[in-house]
Amino acid sequence: MKLIKQSFEFINQTDFSLVGIKKHIERCARVSYKSEDKITDTSYEKFVNMLESRGHDRPLEFGTVHLKMILPDFQGFMNSLLTFGILNDIWIKSAYVGDIVYITTNYRYYLDIIKYFPNVKEYFTEEDNEYYPKRYTVHMILDRGVMDEFRTHVGLSHLAESTRYCNYSKDKFGREVTFIEPCWEIKTANEVITPEGTHMSSDSLEFLTALNEAEDHYLSLLAKGWTPQQARSVLPLGIKSELISCGFEDAWANFFKRRDAPDAHPMAQEIAKPMHEEFLKLTKAS
Repeated sequence: MKLIKQSFEFINQTDFSLVGIKKHIERCARVSYKSEDKITDTSYEKFVNMLESRGHDRPLEFGTVHLKMILPDFQGFMNSLLTFGILNDIWIKSAYVGDIVYITTNYRYYLDIIKYFPNVKEYFTEEDNEYYPKRYTVHMILDRGVMDEFRTHVGLSHLAESTRYCNYSKDKFGREVTFIEPCWEIKTANEVITPEGTHMSSDSLEFLTALNEAEDHYLSLLAKGWTPQQARSVLPLGIKSELISCGFEDAWANFFKRRDAPDAHPMAQEIAKPMHEEFLKLTKAS
């Protein structure tokens, strides 16, 4: 059993070519299966093609696409989206500079638009500047309970480590289950000495014993032939999870309004507060 702290990393896309878009999609999507070790310089093409062929559309939302139009073309474009009933203002943002319109969307929505509006490809651009509305991607390591709360934010796209497919008895996971350390101090008047001779509060010992027992049952069930998606039922909310979330600035602002707040869960606050501080630095810089 391993116990770690929550953490996060901003992994914003910086290459807006089709290659860069697909590489970012692969980087994000492989977290679900913890298969990041399979990423190579050329693996993105086959991987993204696989997602598209299987109808796994959610990961495609993590690729950021830039379009550039003159104002009359943009007006016609938006009218077309309305006509076809596919306008989604959560997934597309624009900014005007004179008669030039700078548009940001995601790769999933871009492919959907092409089905109705094929010549949108003419407006695709690899350029990036301060006028394109920004999308922000964060890779978080957190406990399952907090992850479930964070995934309720519909303005953001989410991908999570899948306990259905991740088998923690394998060597790549160290043949152990990783849990998240609580952010609160465990206080008690009672102190015990563990078999290893360590002084520990009885509360802490009870907590760690519960996690150890959950791990033991999980690994035992796997050894008896249960699949990961079956054995995971004995794992608690304190299990380590990984979540990648992506969205525009307004969606993140709403996220932080709820999660970096005094009434938010303490574990949510622990990771949301420093994320919020870094987010504000990034948005100010852009």
